[in-house]
Amino acid sequence: MLKDVFLLLLMGHFLGDFYFQSHAIAKTKDKDKGALFTHCSIYALTMFLVAIPLFSWSMLVTVFLLAIAHLVIDSVKHRMSRRRLTTYQKEARLFVIDQMLHLGCIILAVIGLSFIQEPFEYLPILTRFFSQLAIQPTELLAWVVMLLFIMQPASITIKKVLYVYRPIPDTSEDDEGVPNAGSLIGIFERLFIFLMLSVSQYTAIGFILTAKSIARYNKISESPQFAEYYLLGTLLSSLLVVIGYLLIF
Repeated sequence: MLKDVFLLLLMGHFLGDFYFQSHAIAKTKDKDKGALFTHCSIYALTMFLVAIPLFSWSMLVTVFLLAIAHLVIDSVKHRMSRRRLTTYQKEARLFVIDQMLHLGCIILAVIGLSFIQEPFEYLPILTRFFSQLAIQPTELLAWVVMLLFIMQPASITIKKVLYVYRPIPDTSEDDEGVPNAGSLIGIFERLFIFLMLSVSQYTAIGFILTAKSIARYNKISESPQFAEYYLLGTLLSSLLVVIGYLLIF
């Protein structure tokens, strides 16, 4: 049942820190205290809502402490961003450290709950629902959390980490591709890799990566800068799926 607790808290983090955070808040929270507190309030509310299926006083206290920890971590990040000029490299570094700290807090919270002699059970109505449909709640949660991860969190992580390596656009070329298509392709790529991992068809993963390379062959062969950026993006995208799969399943 502790795995269910971990998955619920992780789902709350993904929803509160990525999906329920508007673009305007994401851009201004490191500079504006109002946006920061708005984000942390939404995050806290989201964590409380996802904890309802396993509601208990221990879970309530854990969620409250995680919300406080999130506020502290983001406040430190806010002060660091205001005190010094943040380059794209430093911003990416801060983002990665920020997410690792949040994940670490969730893991520590679950470890702390393991020492409490209090059983965690789903609400009776949910227990009956899962029983009638013969659903394993842990497996269902794992799939939901993994699908949430490979979309917004993974896309934003890749965009922030690789922003400094993006190729300089050639203004002489008219065909720059469909706007935002690369991000959507990346989501489908990660979804395919995840599905293949779930059925242990590891060799099939190479087919989608090969097809993606063939589609970009001309640009890869003509632009070394794009080739390196493309390779970094593909490797990081694949790595995030594998790490997420090992962590969640």
